[in-house]
Amino acid sequence: MTQLRALVPVKPFARAKSRLAGRLGRDACAELARCMLRDVLRALFAAEDIAGIVLLSNEPGLDSLPETRDCEIRRETGDFCSSLDSEARRLAAEGNQSLLVLPADLPTVAGRDIRALWQSHHGGLTLCRAGRDGGSNALLLTPPDAISFRFGPDSAARHAEAARSAGVACEVLDLPAFANDIDMPADLDWLLEQRIASASVAWLRASGIAARLRDARQEVC
Repeated sequence: MTQLRALVPVKPFARAKSRLAGRLGRDACAELARCMLRDVLRALFAAEDIAGIVLLSNEPGLDSLPETRDCEIRRETGDFCSSLDSEARRLAAEGNQSLLVLPADLPTVAGRDIRALWQSHHGGLTLCRAGRDGGSNALLLTPPDAISFRFGPDSAARHAEAARSAGVACEVLDLPAFANDIDMPADLDWLLEQRIASASVAWLRASGIAARLRDARQEVC
């Protein structure tokens, strides 16, 4: 079977989720980022087709999380997209035939969703768009270095254009499981409405943040 590796970029927790800081506070944003990474890693470990997981990050405490014990941790060198390009080339050179690039802020994704995406992939680039802002919430590439990465504003369209420019087949999928990354206050409200087994949701409730946000919404109404 084609060997599939996963690559998860992880922003340093102290700088993660800055657009939620007004509602949560800086420390809570960092803890939410940790919890969301745990959720994403659990989904990847549950997806039977994943041969290994690489974390691309300069977060100093990453290797202290229990969930990262069986992951390979690589440090960013240079800017974000060039670091991704370098890792994709390295993985291709090591004989990996396919690569899944998955953000660390998709706490509702499950192993079955990753398996379904893999089964829908027919080579080249398969791209899952974010529902809110045209971002790229999953990139599945065969070979791993099929395109150069173009994260940033409207990155889904930019990745599709990169595939066209490289002569690589591209399929864009709008899959609900990959549509909702957690980046804005409205995303946080959506997350708290989900009835799922999630480290992120469990922490938001146990910390009292969920109740505080609910009470704030009721006051506004």
